[in-house]
Amino acid sequence: MEGMPRRSRTATRLSVCGGKPICKTRKPKSQFLNLPEDIQCKVLSELSLKEAARTSILSIEWGSVRSVHPKLRFDGATMCGGKTAAASSSEQYAQEFVQNVNAVLQRHNGMFVEDFEVKYEFSRELAVHLDNWIRFVVASQTKNLAFDLVPAEFRGRNDRYLLPIELLLDCRTTSRLRSIQLSFMTIVLPPRFNGFPNLRNLDLHLVHVTAEDLQELLSSCSKIESLSIVRCHLEDQLKADHPLSCLLHLYIAYCEVTKIQFNAVNLKTFVYRGEWLPIDLSQSSDLKDVHLYLDDFITLELALTTFPAALPTVQNLTLKAAAPLKMPGLLENPDKFCQLKYIHLDLMIIDEDDGNILSLASYLRAAPLIEKLELHFGSFAIPHYGQEPIRTLPGCRHNYLKNINVMGFMGSTGQLEFLLHAVENAPALEVLTLDPACTFNADHQGRTYFIEIVRKIGIKHLGERVLPTTKLCVL
Repeated sequence: MEGMPRRSRTATRLSVCGGKPICKTRKPKSQFLNLPEDIQCKVLSELSLKEAARTSILSIEWGSVRSVHPKLRFDGATMCGGKTAAASSSEQYAQEFVQNVNAVLQRHNGMFVEDFEVKYEFSRELAVHLDNWIRFVVASQTKNLAFDLVPAEFRGRNDRYLLPIELLLDCRTTSRLRSIQLSFMTIVLPPRFNGFPNLRNLDLHLVHVTAEDLQELLSSCSKIESLSIVRCHLEDQLKADHPLSCLLHLYIAYCEVTKIQFNAVNLKTFVYRGEWLPIDLSQSSDLKDVHLYLDDFITLELALTTFPAALPTVQNLTLKAAAPLKMPGLLENPDKFCQLKYIHLDLMIIDEDDGNILSLASYLRAAPLIEKLELHFGSFAIPHYGQEPIRTLPGCRHNYLKNINVMGFMGSTGQLEFLLHAVENAPALEVLTLDPACTFNADHQGRTYFIEIVRKIGIKHLGERVLPTTKLCVL
């Protein structure tokens, strides 16, 4: 009727109960389902596979939407209802895992999948299914591929999965891949390998590959930005003669190689773990951050005669190693770190070398622009009780040194000698922090007593020697 308000889409229905009207509001249809299909898929793609599957309980319509999920990540716990392999026979567990993965892939057949990840212990029976999943990756135009097949116990096992890399060599697939992570595999490159021209990230862990094939693989990844190689034993040089001008981050850990050499002019970060070996990154003119975690001994002479030449542009250096110190004085004519501003030394020094800690001043001398020094002493030393004389070295000014932080300070003679030398030659020093340590077995009262002695030694010998503008913090 004219003048009557028009009903909204959520119209009300009037009923009478006890002479009073009752309003019943119709529930509107799901607003999510009113969105375009590509937006629905985008929203659900941000959920995990398990969360996306739960949306089917909301409505029948949502069940059809959840079948498109461009980020697929499969692991045993998720795909087998949280069960572990110990809960049933490993064969039954593997069958359930394979069946559930295949069921998901069947629903995604012919659809785009951006991320594809499998995390499951490798067995020979799994190989044929892995081959099929690689074929799915190719058909689904995947950009980011990850296969983590490392068994819980892998020592002595050589039955790694042989990657059917020929399946990935379709030109559309190779140009599409952006990230590859492979664990517990064998890689053998076929003839006329063209590589992955748009790959940005490559992560190899426990991979069997020859040095020649690895070099060829890297030379074909001209746009790679991040490279990680862990426990890949080449028994040869690890090098990339072909320029990797886009490589920014390089991580190498526990690989049996004879030398590391990369032509990566724009490299910014280098992290190495393992035994010391020759490293040549001299062409990396933009390398700023270097972290070396060494499992063996490295002498002061070796460090200061090899690091500056191998890492000429480093600004921030972390070195963790066992460090035998053979002399109490400065190393003669050390090469210079021309750009080094921060150095963190985490050193294991045996008791017999405490009297030679003063020689660590050679690191300061080799870094004329040093601004911050962190020292971490990881061994026991006897506090200085005044019986031994405190030796000195000729003056060597460190005009830019502003911050010294010593962890594991025990107030030993060698530690005091080094710190007094550093303090007296650092006119711009702003903060000196001493963090006492008690590494031997003792009860709480004994530890407290020992730390208090160390604090008093630090304050006594350094408190009067620091400049009035320097803040002394004894924790």
